[in-house]
Amino acid sequence: MNSMARRMRLERPLQWPGGPFVKVCGLTREADAVLAADLGAWALGFIFAPSPRQVSQEHALALARALRTARPPYTLPLLVGVFADPPPEEVARIVCEVGLDAVQLHGEETPYQVSRICQAAEEALIIKAVSVEHGTTAVAGITARVRAVAPTVDVVLFDSKVRDRVGGTGVCFKWELARPATGMLPVLVAGGIHAGNVADALETSGAWGVDVCSGVEAAPGIKDEGRLRELFAEVRRYKEKGHS
Repeated sequence: MNSMARRMRLERPLQWPGGPFVKVCGLTREADAVLAADLGAWALGFIFAPSPRQVSQEHALALARALRTARPPYTLPLLVGVFADPPPEEVARIVCEVGLDAVQLHGEETPYQVSRICQAAEEALIIKAVSVEHGTTAVAGITARVRAVAPTVDVVLFDSKVRDRVGGTGVCFKWELARPATGMLPVLVAGGIHAGNVADALETSGAWGVDVCSGVEAAPGIKDEGRLRELFAEVRRYKEKGHS
C-alpha cells in the first residue's frame, strides 16, 4: 500500500459518522484479537511499554500476521502500538516492522517529544494519552494539556492515574472532565470501563469512543469472551438509541 493510500485509510475513521468507536487494548492472544475484530473494534492495542500486558515486537508481529490471515485487508481494525516515553527511532522501527497503523503515547511526553515521534512515524495515526489523577475535579489543567498537543496528534485518550500507575488500573475518573476537549479533536475515554458503565461513560464524557482493557479481562492480558461480547452489545444498544 502506498503512503497516500495508507494515510487515507488512517484518516477515514476520524471522519466516520455513526460511532461510538471501541479500542480494545492490552491484547496478548490471537483468539482475543480476532474476536475483538469480529465484534467490530475500531482499533486493537499492543502494549510495548512496561506492563503486565506487555508484548515483544515478535509477539506483536505474530498477532498482526494472524489478524491479516483471518480478515480481508480493508476490514481490519487499526493496529496500535502503545509506548511510554519512547525514543522516536524505536517507534518508527516497530511501526515499520510490525506494520502498525497507529501509535499511542502513554507516558509523560512533552509536545516537542510528541512532534518528534510524529515526524519519525510519519504515516501512523497518533493517539496521545492524558492522565487524570484519581479524584481530581480540576478541568482547566487537563484541557491545557490537550490544547498543547492538539496540533500534532489525531486522537486524545483520557485515562485514570492511580498513584504511579497509568492505564490498566480498572479505576474510573470523572468522565465529565473529558467533555471540554471533545471540541478540539476526537476523544477516547479509558479506565475501568466495562459493559455495565460504558453507556454512562460515553454519555457523560461526550467522547468519540472508549478504550477498554481490564474491564473485559479474565486476567491481565487474557480477555474474557463473555465480557467482550457484552460490552460491544451495550455499545450497539447505545448507538441504536440515537447516540453517535
